[in-house]
Amino acid sequence: MTPTPLPLLLIDDDRSLAALLTEFCSPFEFAVTSATNGEEGVRLARQSYFALIVLDVMLPGIDGFEALRRIRDLSPVPILMLTTRGAAKDRIYGLEHGADDYLPKPFQPEELLARIRSILRRIHPRQVHGAITSGDIGLNESERSVAVGGRPVDLTGAEFHLLKLLISQPGIPFAREELVPRIFARESGAFDRSIDNLVSNLRKKLGPHSSGAERIKGIRNVGYTYVASTSATEET
Repeated sequence: MTPTPLPLLLIDDDRSLAALLTEFCSPFEFAVTSATNGEEGVRLARQSYFALIVLDVMLPGIDGFEALRRIRDLSPVPILMLTTRGAAKDRIYGLEHGADDYLPKPFQPEELLARIRSILRRIHPRQVHGAITSGDIGLNESERSVAVGGRPVDLTGAEFHLLKLLISQPGIPFAREELVPRIFARESGAFDRSIDNLVSNLRKKLGPHSSGAERIKGIRNVGYTYVASTSATEET
């Protein structure tokens, strides 16, 4: 089975760069979504999951630094900033305010791809090439397999999809209303307990952390999050 491409968001008003990046990255298991201004980029970052964001400093409307600030208020998603060659102050400012790396323009597509892969290996090593790990859990997307401490765990398709989504963004809460359409491809009803039942099944199959703490925590009146450590989270 072909691994699902990792979603990347490019925020840059250079449409030729967007076309080049889309064409160049598609054979390397990345799917590129483009935004041509900062406001649109922040909106997309708020609405959808991205493994990494490529963000230009020079943008129409709000600039890249303001977009960086707004995105950082929402998510710890890795961000690679594009800067004008020689603009050291821009690179320093971006790194100090939440960027994970920078790349001066102009650049070769191969260098951009290498930077993207380097960041993902450093920050989200579990996401490269469809293999996801979180503590003692290993998930292989291409084989549709899951193991806990080396022990194979048999999951349904919905359980697999939910686990992949949660451990891809540990510590990030997902609302039930958001999870239902992403897992079951339908809208959530007022008394829909399908996600709660799915989480209950996953908890039983995965078991708790070695400390006894739950892996999947409930956030009261919100939904669920995957906690890789044993930090306290209010549970429903």
